[in-house]
Amino acid sequence: MVTMSQKEFQRVKVIENAAGGRLSVREASRLLQLSERQVQRLKGRYQPDSIGWVQHGNRGRSHALGGFRFPRSS
Repeated sequence: MVTMSQKEFQRVKVIENAAGGRLSVREASRLLQLSERQVQRLKGRYQPDSIGWVQHGNRGRSHALGGFRFPRSS
């Protein structure tokens, strides 16, 4: 099961409409509050049979520093 935030769900719906020609890139960029270039990139990643394209590539990965903590100063 894949979970999506409300923001990701909205992104899927708007990009589906833009890819289907029901919305222009300009309208989609305004609705998503993204640049037109960013909407073009999302349209390029869009896959009608999947929603994995909308999720951030780092989702589920641990932090780069792992459990690193700065030492306390006394």
